[in-house]
Amino acid sequence: MSAGPAPLAPLRVVVVTPAGVLGGSERWLLDLLAATSRLSAEVWLLEDGPLRAELERLDVPVTVLPTGRRGAALAARNLDLARRLRTSDAEVVLANGVKAAAAVVPAARTVGVPVCWAKHDFSWDRELARPLGRLADVVLATSEAVASATGRRDAVLVPPPRPAAAPAGREAALELWAAHGLPRADGPALAVLGRLVGYKGVDTAVRALAEPSGPAGAPWRLAVAGPDDPTEPEERARLKTLAEELGVADRLHLLGPVEDAGRHLAAFDAVAVLTRPAGARFGREGYSLVALEALAAGVPLIGAAGNPEVERMAGLAGRVVPPDAPAAVATALAEVLEPAVVAHCRTAGPAVVAGHPDRAGWADRVSSVLAGAARRPGAGLAGPPVTVLSCFKDEEGHVDGVVSRVVAQLGPDDEYLLLDDRSRDGTAAELAAWAARDPRVRLLQGPGINLSAARNTGFAAARHAHVACTDAGCLPAADWLAALRAPFAEADPTGPVGPVGPVDLVVGVYDVDGGDPVRDAARVALFPSVAEARRPGPLARTAGRLTGRRFSARRLDGRSMACTVEAWRRAGGFDVALSSSEDAVFGETVLATGGGSVLALDARVTWEQTGRLGDMARMYARYGEWGGRAGSWPLVSRDVARGAAYVGGPALLAAGGPRTRVVVAAAAAAYLAIPAVRARGAEVAPGTWALVPVVLALKDVSKAAGCVRGLVGRLASRGSGSA
Repeated sequence: MSAGPAPLAPLRVVVVTPAGVLGGSERWLLDLLAATSRLSAEVWLLEDGPLRAELERLDVPVTVLPTGRRGAALAARNLDLARRLRTSDAEVVLANGVKAAAAVVPAARTVGVPVCWAKHDFSWDRELARPLGRLADVVLATSEAVASATGRRDAVLVPPPRPAAAPAGREAALELWAAHGLPRADGPALAVLGRLVGYKGVDTAVRALAEPSGPAGAPWRLAVAGPDDPTEPEERARLKTLAEELGVADRLHLLGPVEDAGRHLAAFDAVAVLTRPAGARFGREGYSLVALEALAAGVPLIGAAGNPEVERMAGLAGRVVPPDAPAAVATALAEVLEPAVVAHCRTAGPAVVAGHPDRAGWADRVSSVLAGAARRPGAGLAGPPVTVLSCFKDEEGHVDGVVSRVVAQLGPDDEYLLLDDRSRDGTAAELAAWAARDPRVRLLQGPGINLSAARNTGFAAARHAHVACTDAGCLPAADWLAALRAPFAEADPTGPVGPVGPVDLVVGVYDVDGGDPVRDAARVALFPSVAEARRPGPLARTAGRLTGRRFSARRLDGRSMACTVEAWRRAGGFDVALSSSEDAVFGETVLATGGGSVLALDARVTWEQTGRLGDMARMYARYGEWGGRAGSWPLVSRDVARGAAYVGGPALLAAGGPRTRVVVAAAAAAYLAIPAVRARGAEVAPGTWALVPVVLALKDVSKAAGCVRGLVGRLASRGSGSA
């Protein structure tokens, strides 16, 4: 059996994570890196600790960058991380927690590397959540409550997965805990898992052991499994002293870290998560993995109020108690021993956990979020078989360039439709030669109307549910087809501003060729840059918004695209009344009919542009005219605004006062300077920069004039009743 198409290359990720301890967010990271092959990761660790050894065990490169907790230390680290990111090959940064976000989000934003903040808890919400949320490209949160402080309505919610392995049985669990120092004994046992830090509420559980209103019968024992926290090294001694003062020292067992503790909770009669407020900055659980593990084992959960997800889970399979309330904990311990409560938790807990994704699905979802932020949807995935469509009309001598590159990328089950749109030269013969060489290549005859009608013919003939398009004059990159097919393999794709829904449209990108002053001037002044789109720094973002010269998932270009046949049908196909701008209008229609689109920066072609100013003017006039005829507001508004600037600017210079003249001159200078600043490192032919103002004006005026002509034609056709 022949192999399927090769997957798109994995996503290169730099993970910044703050602590070397093995807490909840660190376990989240380890689970992610172990569960997916879609990420090629390296980790920058801001504090050394046991996490480093676990990452190295997974063959993940680690760099330790010790960073203090004060603002000055974080600011200095931001400068250092900006320098490191500039020289790295990172496609996206994952900031794992709030300290990591404070250290790297401003740096990544400055350099232009897309950054995703994984927000696990509520720490520093009042001071940092909103500014960091605004700066991050994507906020990924474990729950709605965790996300709310950022103010990002587009935050992506990805709750943690259910435990990967089934809980151990009671006998095996008792053996594990006995091996770690918890003796077998009669009477109930309570477990608290986590770092030894004051706000985790271990002392509340200790005090509950001494409550006179505690449970009748054999007294409870308390097992605490977790490492010391470097921020509170005295906590272990404090808990021992407290137990001695209360007379319960013989029932407190501080066991230290216990590997695989969460899978062996069946040894206990209850598990407690008692995190409490610690000032305004700490003291709320984001999404407790321990709580999930307790429910998976069917063990009653005692959860402190104020921790939204813990409170929800404890309400379903356990008891909710006020924070820092030993008497309430003691009462809850008595209640969870009742046979009816025990029976309920044994069934309700696993049912709650069953609603969580498995580890593979969860890791794929997180990978999708990161790939969307990097504008590489489908990274690491192969995608389905596709139909590739290229339309030709009088392209003799230009067939082999595109066809040879596409054929080299076809999978065994793909097909390639070569459509000859009634050419009058040798195009048909060149296409027939390719069909004779490869059974996956099929010839079609076009209607000879325009490109819209030709593409509609190809879509109607496609054997597969997904169609990728490029045409003569475009040279696809080596992974072009993989980048167009892979997004369709995403189960739940995410774009840079949140979930997309099912992908109907993949928007590719293009470079333009150069080599002479005219084409080089057009390249740097008129077209968006793929390299800039991968790392859009502040200047690129601003320039893209002001000039419209940027790639967008909402702006389709037919040089590189893929679409589902179903979305093509819903949109009514390409508009055959349009002889230009039909691709942009088609993309708008797909979105208007409920389609989801993603931008794929790997789906790159190189477009052979014209080197004659007259041809360039006619091309842009045609673009403007057919955008006007289509009545597309995004196209018309840009063209009219630019044309108005060329009329209004000189008028203001002539009639305005000194201040007005300064403003107009400054705006014109900035508009002309943007290409020079953005392309300051580009290699261009001598004489290029002198032509930049010429090609800018030529494009803007030609498109505006064409747009006006198209609008007039649209109104005339409406008046005559023919449209």
